[in-house]
Amino acid sequence: MRVLFGSTGWPCGVLEVASWVKQEGLAEPVILHVPPDDAAGTEPDDRQCPAQGPVDPEVDEQFVKKLVEFAPHVVGLRIEGGQLDRIKRYVRAVQRVSHAEIVLGGPTATSHPLEVLEDTGADYVFAGEAEEPFSQFLRLAGERNSKDRQPEIPGLAYRYGDRAYLNTFPRDGYGQSVLAGDGTSCGTSPRDLRHAIRPVAPAEIVTGNRLDWSLLMGFDRADLDSLFFTGGRGCPGVCTFCANLHGQEVRVKGARQLLDEIEAADAMVASGKIRVTRWKLFAHVDDPRLKPREVVWAAVYDEDFFLHRKRAIEFFGLWEKSPLQERYRLSLQTNPCSMLTSHGRVHAELLEWIDRVKPMVQLGAESFNPELLARWHKRHNVDQLNTVLEALDGTRQDYTVFQLLSDFDTTPEELVETLRLLITNAYKHRRMRIASSPLTIPLYDSDTRRALEFRGFLTPDRVRHFSDYERPQPGWMDPLAADLADLADAELQWTLHPEKREAALFSALEVVLKRIREEKERLEHTAASADRQKLRLRQLHDQAKRAMDQVKDARFQGITPFG
Repeated sequence: MRVLFGSTGWPCGVLEVASWVKQEGLAEPVILHVPPDDAAGTEPDDRQCPAQGPVDPEVDEQFVKKLVEFAPHVVGLRIEGGQLDRIKRYVRAVQRVSHAEIVLGGPTATSHPLEVLEDTGADYVFAGEAEEPFSQFLRLAGERNSKDRQPEIPGLAYRYGDRAYLNTFPRDGYGQSVLAGDGTSCGTSPRDLRHAIRPVAPAEIVTGNRLDWSLLMGFDRADLDSLFFTGGRGCPGVCTFCANLHGQEVRVKGARQLLDEIEAADAMVASGKIRVTRWKLFAHVDDPRLKPREVVWAAVYDEDFFLHRKRAIEFFGLWEKSPLQERYRLSLQTNPCSMLTSHGRVHAELLEWIDRVKPMVQLGAESFNPELLARWHKRHNVDQLNTVLEALDGTRQDYTVFQLLSDFDTTPEELVETLRLLITNAYKHRRMRIASSPLTIPLYDSDTRRALEFRGFLTPDRVRHFSDYERPQPGWMDPLAADLADLADAELQWTLHPEKREAALFSALEVVLKRIREEKERLEHTAASADRQKLRLRQLHDQAKRAMDQVKDARFQGITPFG
C-alpha cells in the first residue's frame, strides 16, 4: 500500500510512524517536505489537473505532482496550532487530484479529533501516538468489510453513516475514563487500558523502531534551521499549562539508538538530501577551539532529557568520541530538578559531561516568581533553579531558560514583580539566554483550560471555535496585565541573543513603567474614574519605580565581559 505523508517542518513524529509501518511490511511510505505557503510560488493557471480542474495556488506544486505520480492509497498530514486553514487547502487538493483516503494526526488532531474531522473534511483523524493504531488501520484496509471494524482502532475519529465517532474516552478532555481502575470490571488488564484516553506507543516500539531516512523527499528545497530528534516520550510533570499529549509514562530511546539516528540524518546532510543552516553556535563558549566552528543544531526534544540521567551520561560519552561533535552542537531540554541529586546538589558527573560536551541546555524554568511556580505546579522551586544556574555558569558556556510572563489570573502588580525577579536574576547569570513567552495558551487538555471552565469563564462568546484553545487569549485577562506582558515581551525577545541581552532586559521594565505612567495619568484626567482605581494605579506606579531602581542597581553590580 502506498502512503504519502506531507511534512511542513522537520518530520519527527511522521518519520517515526512511517518507519514503523514500513518495518512491519504494511506500506510503501514516502515523506515529502511541504514548504510554507508563501514559498509555493505558482500561479493559479499553472495548477491544472486534467480531470479534476484547478488546484489552490497556495498548495505546493511538488506536493500536487507527487500525488499524481505516486498515486497513493493514503495521504497523511500533521496538524498543529495555527495550521487549520492550510490543512483544509491540502485536504481539498488531495480530493481534487486523488482518490486517496486522507488521514490527519499531530497535536491538534490529538486534542480535537472530532472537530478536526468535521472541519477539514478528512476521512480519518488519529488522536495520540499513531504507530500501533495506524498499523492496525493499514492491516484492516486489506480486509473485507474493514469499515465495520473501525471501532477497534484506538484513537481513531471517523464517519459512519451520517455521524462522526471517536474511539477514545473521554471527549471532554478532563482525563477521566469509564475504564479507569484496575480493569477487572471489563475483563482487561491495566496494560490494555493504556489507550483509554489516547493511544501511546509502548516502550518496545519506541526502542525497537529504526528510522528510515531514505523515506524523506524534498528536504533539499530549503535550508532547515535545525535537525530535530525525539529522544523519548512522556513526562511525569503536572504543569498546569501543559497538554501532556504523550502521557506521564516515560519511554526513552537508548544512547546508542539516539546516536545512530543523528548519524543517519548527518549522512543525508552530507549527501545533500537535507539542507541545513550553519552558524557559529559555540561563539559564547570559553574555548578558543570551539568559538570559530560553524555547526548545525542537533536538537533532542525529550520532554526532559536528563530525567533518565544514566542514558544522558552514556550518550555524552558516545557523542564525545563521535565525529558528529565536529559538525553539530547539541540542544537538550530539561527541568532543573532532573539535574539535582537527592541532596539538592547538581549531579557532579552530569555537570562534568556538560562542561566537556558543551550542549545548549534549555531549562524549563518558566519563572523566578515562586508564587507562579507553585500555581503552575512546577516540579522545582526558585532555590533549585538558582542552584542549577550557578552550576551551569561554572561550565563557561551559554544556556537557555524558558520564561512565561503571565497566566489568566495575572494582575499588573504580579506582572511587575515577575519582571523584576526575572531581570535581577538574569543580571546575576550573564551567560543565561532567555526564551520568553508573554501569555499562556489555554490548551484544551491542560489544567489551565479546565480551571477556566470550572469557573464558568469559557462562555460561548469567548470560545467560538476549537482553535480558540490553541492561541493566546489576551482578551480573557486583565487588559492592563495583558498589555504590559506584550510590551515587556517585545523587548525580551532580544534576550535570546547575548550581545543584546543586557539592554533588552532594562528596556523591558522601562516600557512597562512608561505604560503604567500613561495609564495613571489617563485615569487622573478622567472624572468618571473611581478613586480606588486611581489609588491602585498610583500604587502600581510606585511599585514599578521601585522595581526600576532595583534593576538599575543590579545592572551595574559585578559587570564582567561576556565570554
